[in-house]
Amino acid sequence: MFQNPLVDPHIIGVTAGSAFGGTLAILLGVGSLLMMASTFFFGLVALGLIYALAALQGRDSTLGLILSGIILSGFFAALVSLMQYLADSEETLPNIVFWLLGSFATASWHKVLLMSLPLAVAAGALWKLRWRINLLALEERDSRSLGVPVAALRRGVLVCCAVLVAAQVAVSGSIAWMGLVVPHLARLLVGADHRRLLPTAFWLGAALMLVVDDLARTLTQAEIPIGIVTALLGAPLFTFLLVQSRRRSTAR
Repeated sequence: MFQNPLVDPHIIGVTAGSAFGGTLAILLGVGSLLMMASTFFFGLVALGLIYALAALQGRDSTLGLILSGIILSGFFAALVSLMQYLADSEETLPNIVFWLLGSFATASWHKVLLMSLPLAVAAGALWKLRWRINLLALEERDSRSLGVPVAALRRGVLVCCAVLVAAQVAVSGSIAWMGLVVPHLARLLVGADHRRLLPTAFWLGAALMLVVDDLARTLTQAEIPIGIVTALLGAPLFTFLLVQSRRRSTAR
């Protein structure tokens, strides 16, 4: 959609917005339900602000959205740092740091039920739009000539992605690299057709998170935050994917 292989939820600002919502809730000492609501809400707020900034620039282009996302990511990251600075160093600050690194330690069926509705709605909408998403890889002029409302479709896909990311961060914190590595790995396996790519990325991501969670719980006596494990695995794996992609393009 952005014609940029490095775009992930971190770059478009949704993850940073959700992270701020969660850290704010932890700082205020609210319950888990309100914490999840705050995380989810600020993730969607970040997306709304991205479009507002793009509108101020006078363009609803991919470049405008990426630049707006980078600006807001930095802004919300600063707010997260402010929450950490204001937090009690004895109890609240460790809770914030542990949550930001991601964990399934507090997983429960209650959280699964709360996450299932936004996940089902957003994933179902993306599944319905899967063949149209393929057309976004074309030049905008070519997509419009095929009768695709590019701006509306891009906006709808971004909203669905923001809902998915905000729901994930709300229940397990921010988990690095998976939103970047898994789609590339799925594309390497089944190609770029989103009719196959979307379900493959969905199940591959779930399978990898199970493996990562097992590693986080068994490598040491204390559970390692998942974000640390995904970063340690994600960086070399993404390097491997880049090398494989380069070899394929050279072979052609």
